[in-house]
Amino acid sequence: MLDDRDYMRQRPDNKTLEGRKCVLVLIAVNVAVYLFSIAQPQLAVDLLWLNPDQFRGGMFWQPLTAMFMHGGFTHILFNMWGLYIFGGIVAPRLGGKGFLALYMATGLLGNLVWLAASWNSPAILCGASGAVMAVTAAAAVMAPETPMLLFFIPFPIKLKTVAIVFFALEIVLEITNKQPGVANLVHIVGFVTGYLFIKLFFRREMLWDPLNPLVGHRGYRPSPPRNDGGSASGWTYRRSPDRDSDYGPNFSTGSDYGYNSTRVSQRELDYLLDKISRTGINSLTEQELQRLKQAREEMRRS
Repeated sequence: MLDDRDYMRQRPDNKTLEGRKCVLVLIAVNVAVYLFSIAQPQLAVDLLWLNPDQFRGGMFWQPLTAMFMHGGFTHILFNMWGLYIFGGIVAPRLGGKGFLALYMATGLLGNLVWLAASWNSPAILCGASGAVMAVTAAAAVMAPETPMLLFFIPFPIKLKTVAIVFFALEIVLEITNKQPGVANLVHIVGFVTGYLFIKLFFRREMLWDPLNPLVGHRGYRPSPPRNDGGSASGWTYRRSPDRDSDYGPNFSTGSDYGYNSTRVSQRELDYLLDKISRTGINSLTEQELQRLKQAREEMRRS
């Protein structure tokens, strides 16, 4: 039965558990360091915040330590909320080591870019925002169709839409300088490096590439309807040049996105279950979820 499949029960494997554990550990470390900074505020600012003048004087650890410093309760609250929400999407798919590499590499690079841009500035920097923005971008390209509920919007919107809006807003704020005291440049670098990290090192996990409209879509391309005695459901497959596995089906017949017009074949069902196993049930599109529901109903009737 379909409900007996391991992927349908969504049992967490070691990779998933390690990823979730990594998110919680990072949150705990950030909170612990924040509590230390409350107890020793001057020491934290003098030693751990990123100060271009002090960096030139030999405090080369500051780009790293500044990632775990925060300027107030609201600052750490929103950063850790974002890390928990978006990290919960990304970390189980990358595993603990992969997620830690994403978090540390992108956060550190964002701080270094800010340092270069502020080399002769009296400004100082703290916060995990660059790394959190990178995790947000990674979540968007890995699970773009995931519905998100935001505080100020009364209806769910897709995660990829959230990422696009956030990124565009950061660019506008950086150009107009409407948020003095906020390092929008670090946020922008976080978005870009988060996307590049997944594209370079975890390309198989990408379900959406925001640059496809600019460089041409190189992933799955729908095939025309088959009239050659192929799949009875009208689903066809084409191998993606960017992956070494079939990228997905093409809905080419029937109404309501091609559902309910034919029975779900074993090949179609295997594709959906493999996708759930690889990237989680939240990665299924609305069409694929409907097809999966149809398969369940067919099995219950048989």
